[in-house]
This record gives sequence, structure tokens and C-alpha cells, in this order.
Amino acid sequence: MRFPLGLRAALLNSRISAILGGASTRQPISVFSACATHPSPRLNFDEPSTELEWHSAEVCIARANGSKAPVVWLSGTDPLFHPEIASLANGIVRSDRHVFLHTNGYSLRQRIHEFRPDSRLFLTLDFAGREEIHNRTTGRADAFQRSLEAIRAAKLSGFLVAAHFAVTGETNLCDVGELIEFLDEKDVDGFIVSGGGHAAGLGAEALHETVEDARALIRCAAWESFSRFLDRAYEGAYVAQQTAKLSAPGESAFEEGD
Repeated sequence: MRFPLGLRAALLNSRISAILGGASTRQPISVFSACATHPSPRLNFDEPSTELEWHSAEVCIARANGSKAPVVWLSGTDPLFHPEIASLANGIVRSDRHVFLHTNGYSLRQRIHEFRPDSRLFLTLDFAGREEIHNRTTGRADAFQRSLEAIRAAKLSGFLVAAHFAVTGETNLCDVGELIEFLDEKDVDGFIVSGGGHAAGLGAEALHETVEDARALIRCAAWESFSRFLDRAYEGAYVAQQTAKLSAPGESAFEEGD
């Protein structure tokens, strides 16, 4: 498991530019949800619905390009439900950003042909734990196997794949360690451990120690650091969301943590 040199350079340049520009608090990861309704930093396992409204690919790309962050984390309501998600992700990649498409992976194998492999695109699958835990958490008896099938299809097609673990108060560290070892054998390219937005703005300190202990199981300093950047981005997105609700309740909640 190696941390991509291109991503390492982009993160380093972002931090140097922020410091030299007098904005040392600027984060290198922006968290975006392309869903105009029910926005959430948490992964959603609901089926696609006609009640969901999506920002167009053009709007999403423009907003992503408006951020100075070199990494865009596409999350919230599962991005694969977006009818134009491939155009959206490919468009952001063309703007020389690194994109992490954060999905439950359930329908990834069916849509993977819409994407183009690129060193700046990470198909990022969320895991709640080992097979029985993941299936129980998602409410799908075949969720874990579908994710493994998606990983295999993605790797055969030349994509980079990351696994994300959102730590909660019920997370078992032994399960996380075993799952990392198992997925490492499947040639997963990176591992990310974060609070996943679950504790953003509320009770974050209670989870901090558990998150750090789980993060240490990655055994790759660069991915551990990336995971910390992601948590800070989630916190920024949470603050932005709360501010938007107070200033303009009911309006679009396109997420951005920058």
C-alpha cells in the first residue's frame, strides 16, 4: 500500500500555499454533496428516489473549481444515485483535482463503465466492519459481497480504490484491523479512517481517542494524515451547513468544507 506521489505533492503544495498566503487554517480537502435534498455527510443506503433533487454536473464542477482545495470528497447521499455522476467526477478530475468518490459501493459494478480510470480518481467504498457487521449495518444481506465484487471490477478496469471506515462509539478495533488486512489482500490502494461526519459538531471529543486508535491500524503515515484532513473537512462542512440553515433556511445545501 503506497500513497500516490501526485496526491502527496498536491497536499503539500496546498499547505505551503495556504501558509505563504496567510491562510494556514485552509483545509486541502473539500467535502461536497451533489444532492440538493436531504444533504448529509453520512453515507445513505436508501434506494434512488424521484424525490431526490440533484445539482447538475455543470453546477457541481463549477463549485468544485471555485474551491482552492486540491482534493474533492464527493459524499453525502450516495453519489452513485446522481444520474450524471460520471460526468461530474470526470469533469472535476479534468480540472486537475483529485476526486474521492465516496459510495456504499452497492451499485458501483453496474456503473463503473461510465467512469474513466485516472491517477486522480479514487473510487472510495465505505465499510461498516466485517461482513456480518457491514451487512447488518446496511440492512442488505449481500452488501459486503457486492462491495468486494465492485473492488474486483474496479481493479481489473484499472481504477484506484480506497476503503473508508467511519468510526462510531460501537466500532470494534479488532474488526477494523482484520478488515484492513483482508482488503489489503484485495489490492485496495488506500485506507481512510475518520469520524465520517457522525460526530461533527457534537460529541467529537468522545470519539477522538477511538478514531485515533483505529487510524493507527492503517500503518501508513500518509493515509493517517489524509484521514485527519478529512475529519477537519467534515467539521468545516458541518459548520458551513449550520450557517447556511441559519442564514437561508430551506435553500440549497450544497456542501463545501474548505
